[in-house]
Amino acid sequence: MSDHTPNTQDTPPESSQDEAIDQSRRKLTGAALGVSAVFTLASRPVWANQCTVSGMASGNLSAPQVTCEGCTPGYWKVCQHLDSWVATGFSPSDTFNAVFGVTQYVDCKGTPYTLLDVMYLNGGSYLCGLESSEASFLGVTGGKGGKKDKTQVNGVNQDANPGGAPANCTNGDAFGDLGGDPVSENLGFHAVAALLCAAHPNVNYGYTPGEIINLFQSNYTSNGAALKDTFAMLNERGCPL
Repeated sequence: MSDHTPNTQDTPPESSQDEAIDQSRRKLTGAALGVSAVFTLASRPVWANQCTVSGMASGNLSAPQVTCEGCTPGYWKVCQHLDSWVATGFSPSDTFNAVFGVTQYVDCKGTPYTLLDVMYLNGGSYLCGLESSEASFLGVTGGKGGKKDKTQVNGVNQDANPGGAPANCTNGDAFGDLGGDPVSENLGFHAVAALLCAAHPNVNYGYTPGEIINLFQSNYTSNGAALKDTFAMLNERGCPL
């Protein structure tokens, strides 16, 4: 498996370029990691650097203008789009820990979650061994909008699915909610999407898979929420697939 450099896209009209740069700058005002924390490689082509966080912030109009792209976790996780994983070199059954070089992404039995599993953790609190009454006492049972997810009610995270997507996965979601992210809400959810976007040859993402992994390793324990926000911003730039 090797890092992929995204393909160039047709140059948009000049007015569209200016508008895209303005929109990117507005999004970057809320990108919590900040430009200085999200690295770019000096050896990268100028057009590719424009799609990094620092490149988007600089808005260098003297460089050839490109369309920066990204596909959301909602795209990558559903059954009908699992065929898009093939070109990335990653499999839904690859484990998150092995790919990202970490240890925390396991279920309550210690079984590592797969990349696809992590896209179904769906935020919330990561709970292992807590009864529902204990979870309620600790104030962690309330989900978004007051809704309780089944993981928080049951007090444990759901089992990992080492076999990847089920054989009958042809339409819609592969799994239900497997439980909260063990590090930071929705961090792994967006990290997997960022990895796949960076690896796909037809997504002009601006980063290689190796850079996404390094970025994760450098920030996930110290600045998880900010890292998630940065990945989310990059993933929401428009999917060409």
